[in-house]
Amino acid sequence: MLAVNRKLMVLGLIALLQGCSQLDDYMLGKDNTPKPSELSALSNKANLVLHWSHSMSKPNKASTYLKLKPSIHGNMIYTTTASGIVQATNKNTGHVVWSKQLNTGIVSGPAVAEGYVAVGTSRSTVILLNQENGKKLKQLKVSGDALSKPLITGNIIIIKTIDGNLYAFNLKTGKKQWSSEHGAPNLILKASASPVLMDKLILVGFSDGKLDAVDAQTGHQVWQKSIAFASGFSDVERLVDIDADPIVKGNLVYLASYQGYVGALSLASGEFIWRKPASVYKNLAIDNDTLYLTDSDDVLWAYNNQNGQVKWKQPSFKARGLTEPSLVGQYLIVGDKTGFLHVLSTQNGELMSRIQLSGPIEISPAVSGKNIYVMTANGKLNRLTVS
Repeated sequence: MLAVNRKLMVLGLIALLQGCSQLDDYMLGKDNTPKPSELSALSNKANLVLHWSHSMSKPNKASTYLKLKPSIHGNMIYTTTASGIVQATNKNTGHVVWSKQLNTGIVSGPAVAEGYVAVGTSRSTVILLNQENGKKLKQLKVSGDALSKPLITGNIIIIKTIDGNLYAFNLKTGKKQWSSEHGAPNLILKASASPVLMDKLILVGFSDGKLDAVDAQTGHQVWQKSIAFASGFSDVERLVDIDADPIVKGNLVYLASYQGYVGALSLASGEFIWRKPASVYKNLAIDNDTLYLTDSDDVLWAYNNQNGQVKWKQPSFKARGLTEPSLVGQYLIVGDKTGFLHVLSTQNGELMSRIQLSGPIEISPAVSGKNIYVMTANGKLNRLTVS
């Protein structure tokens, strides 16, 4: 699934990148997608309960690898679909408060803050809706698709585009305040790290394996750090995209790249505290002492977040198309493309419980307390709890 976007070749089927032969076969029309690993019998050690399941939209056929994770604010959960639907739903009852059908596809979001709901579209725009009623307020034009979730902070919205540009727009006026150009390689993954606010700086990872710190008011680059370095002969082998959002915790920022590394970088010195080889394109999760990730082979890992020591790994889900991990207390939650939602122990990676929902789980679950909200590819929003 290769598509041209302003001279960029965007590789959407990331699963095919595990070997050049798979990519070659796909381009020749052969279906060589690996068969999902079989699930072993499981004796439930956690209580996973489905409370309700409501049909929210038409089947969502093109959301794989897009960052469409629901956003929870107060009593509302905001959801999007790749087909262009944005909805606000009462997170307790499942009642739809408002629904908006856009005239374009959605590739990222929703970002919800300051009374706005922002989504990136497949027409190189970001649309702002009223948080209360879904009314379309503004449409911001940028140089390429915003595959990363926009960042709303104060009176501005920060947007990163597929071609490596960064924009800041005034939320009220819709006027561009600044833009900066980083650039992008010829071949990149169809996934993208979102900008993250750190004090007065914007931290943003790019598809060339570099992390930029940009002044939020001016767009000027303050510093830049190379996280991963391209190697190999083919463009596929040289992919080192930073697609997982940076996580800032204290004086450290946690990062991961595709065909590169996962690690902790000191914001004071700019040096790595620890770094381990890894291949990651989905977001990370972190608690007090552990960093969790799903790698590109669908293996779950837990690292000591202070020194990078591996605490455990769980290889039972290979080729199941796992989502990024989500934390619910002492449990780690992941969904897969066959519709199973899995519960693991954060202590040792042991499988604790699972349930099969009505459709593939391609969008990462959202969490509020003990509540888990899962949007399935057949257009259903599910509320579950685990204890």
